[in-house]
Amino acid sequence: MEKIKGLIDAPFTPFYENGEVNYEPIEAYAKLLANNGLKGVFINGSSGEGYMLTEEERIKLAERWMEVVPEGFKVIVHVGSTCVKTSRNLAAHAQKIGAWGIGAMASPFPKVNRVEELVKYCEEIACGAPELPFYYYHIPAF
Repeated sequence: MEKIKGLIDAPFTPFYENGEVNYEPIEAYAKLLANNGLKGVFINGSSGEGYMLTEEERIKLAERWMEVVPEGFKVIVHVGSTCVKTSRNLAAHAQKIGAWGIGAMASPFPKVNRVEELVKYCEEIACGAPELPFYYYHIPAF
């Protein structure tokens, strides 16, 4: 696995006033980040409001980022969900579209109480994209 050297941004997801995702600014956003020396993005995480998006919106958002990033710019897709099946589907999609990696945090519900449960949860998700690095996204408050 290649080690990431440099900064990775956790970008926000742009929305229209009516709450629909606005995919248009993503190209300019990607260029801004790359032009400022960042090495990649971690999309659909907490800053990107991934848990509040539909599965379809998360898929479309990942596709849009992959369409517009410059060559060599790493896209890590947060695929965590309260449904492991959805997480696996999102992981498989990330691998299919050429994402650099995937990540997930522990499900906020149901609560994971033991390390063994957390490892099993992460393994089940990672199995959806066996060719990609998996990053555990730890947020202690959850």
